[in-house]
Amino acid sequence: MTQRFEGRFFDGKSANAAPAVAVFEAGGVFVELPSREFSWPYHDVTVLDSQANECRLGAQSEPDAVLVLPAAARGALAEFAPDQHSRYAGVRRLGAAVAIMIAAAGLIAAFLFLGVPAASGPLAQATPKGFEQRIGANMAAQIQTVFRRCASDQSLTLLTPVMEEMAASGDVGFETIHVNIVRTSAPNAFALPGGQVMATSGLLDALRDDQEAFLAVMAHELGHVRNRDGLRAFYRNAGLGILLEAITGGSGLAQQAVLIAGQLTQLRHTRAQEAAADAAAYEIMESAGLDPAALARAFAAITESVGGESGSEEAMPDKRRMPSWLKTHPDTDERIAAANARAGATGELPFSDADWATVRDACRESDD
Repeated sequence: MTQRFEGRFFDGKSANAAPAVAVFEAGGVFVELPSREFSWPYHDVTVLDSQANECRLGAQSEPDAVLVLPAAARGALAEFAPDQHSRYAGVRRLGAAVAIMIAAAGLIAAFLFLGVPAASGPLAQATPKGFEQRIGANMAAQIQTVFRRCASDQSLTLLTPVMEEMAASGDVGFETIHVNIVRTSAPNAFALPGGQVMATSGLLDALRDDQEAFLAVMAHELGHVRNRDGLRAFYRNAGLGILLEAITGGSGLAQQAVLIAGQLTQLRHTRAQEAAADAAAYEIMESAGLDPAALARAFAAITESVGGESGSEEAMPDKRRMPSWLKTHPDTDERIAAANARAGATGELPFSDADWATVRDACRESDD
């Protein structure tokens, strides 16, 4: 069965219209012109326009040609090629396109949130240390736009060589350690990629006269530096940053917000990473002639400073201020016991009382 319509044909090369007869049959539209005959397969046909009295058809293979037929030809087109030209074909094509987009989004999300985190360890180990140092310096600068650096040059001049000597004795892997103290009441410390270590004014306030406890916390952070945990976390957080960049149009603000937030929550280190950093702290403290049990005193003092009891997170009225490296991995009581089990003799402390007072009061002096 066929359907036959009379109309006009424009070849797109001139303004003249040729009379045309279009025959709709099983294989496509057969077109008879005074000078030639040809056929358009239905998958090649496109509806250029459809009005009350006529419809205009074209072909992908002849982009300049137009076949003008009575409006009823549109119905014939839908009858002979329902998959391409019925009123539901567009809905089906849209549904297929949406399904493809959802599947692609799922694959991208799986890569960003599963593939990238799984590869964070190998990526960190394969990253040149010079590149890691540049990442860390950039992140440190970003963090200091949120929390003001408060350490005086004098306090950092005293603290940096002690940190670098501890790093060398612990084979941390970075000769230069960049130390900064930022102003926030939360007692915390965190290690960024590339040998960047930050402590908070709240940590100095919590530990006060116990310089050995402060150095134990710094040794813990140097453990993260040695294990390149900050870089691993950077790669883990990068997946979310990339996705947010796509959503927000690539302004750069999304990745920056994610990375800063990740650092300020101690980059969500795992239980195994925290335990490894504790073990590294014991080694570094012993190599420096300091008592590893000072880490237990640090845990206890920090817990007390936020109004809780060690190991009892539910008892803390202000859990938000508890640094995540102490709050989440592993149980604080277990860490205190493990640190006390490594107790040893303390040799000569690296700071005199006067020098430690300079470091301890670094942020207070900057208020003057």
